Amino acid sequence: MTASAAGEEIQSHLLYAGKVSDTPNWNFPSHKHDDLHEIIVICDGEGTFTIGGQSFSVSGGDILVYNKGVLHEEQSSSDNLLITYYCGFTLPSASPAEDWVIPPDVEPVIRSSRVFSEIAALMKMIVDESAIKEEGYDRISRYLINSIILLLRRAVRNQQNIKEQESNAGLAELIKDYIDRNFKQNISLKDLGLQFHVNPYYVSHVFKDYYQISPINYAIHRRIGEATRLLVSTEMKVWEVAKLLGYENPNYFSIIFRRVTGLSPNQFRESNQQNLFPHT
Repeated sequence: MTASAAGEEIQSHLLYAGKVSDTPNWNFPSHKHDDLHEIIVICDGEGTFTIGGQSFSVSGGDILVYNKGVLHEEQSSSDNLLITYYCGFTLPSASPAEDWVIPPDVEPVIRSSRVFSEIAALMKMIVDESAIKEEGYDRISRYLINSIILLLRRAVRNQQNIKEQESNAGLAELIKDYIDRNFKQNISLKDLGLQFHVNPYYVSHVFKDYYQISPINYAIHRRIGEATRLLVSTEMKVWEVAKLLGYENPNYFSIIFRRVTGLSPNQFRESNQQNLFPHT
């Protein structure tokens, strides 16, 4: 589906549009619109808006979306007066389940989006068209509103993607920290899934995407890394090192060790102890 086709399917209908500029004591007590949606573009100034029971401090560069039926309250700062464009409209063709500008479960304030300048310019055109009301203004306004809605939905998706990436990064770091503290244990993907209350395959995907190694391979490398330290700095036997690191079978430990380092445990010890303590 093309952007123009999607815009046509939205079928918005403009009810009003205007501009607030340097208005002292500008505020609207709590109210809602059961039959229309509203978009506010903050061009400059500061204010406090309560939307759906949540308070937001806003300033130039922010865009506010009131889906229909959502309580909102608006107040401009007396020290830095708001300058805004606004418009109200309906979406006549939308089904009751999809009669919204942006999904109801996302934050109604889009901050410092890269689409702000485009949306502000489109809003100014809507306000101008609404004021002049020349022939065809209603059709032009519909296309302008549709474009704004598409841009807003794109901005919301981008913000959600960023939040998901940040969330995944945080989860990956938590998984790594858990492995660093428990690598001597036999950690499985199932264990990690239970620990972090997510699907084990999701654990693997998030960790590998962030660290370019699977969590299980990372745990193995942590074990073998510790083994190399013990082999070089202590006189522990190979089987003792293996057992300390959670390997009950020394032969299996030796296989994994060679796979990671390219040497057997004894070869690694001999080579590196000679380097550390050369014979005189």
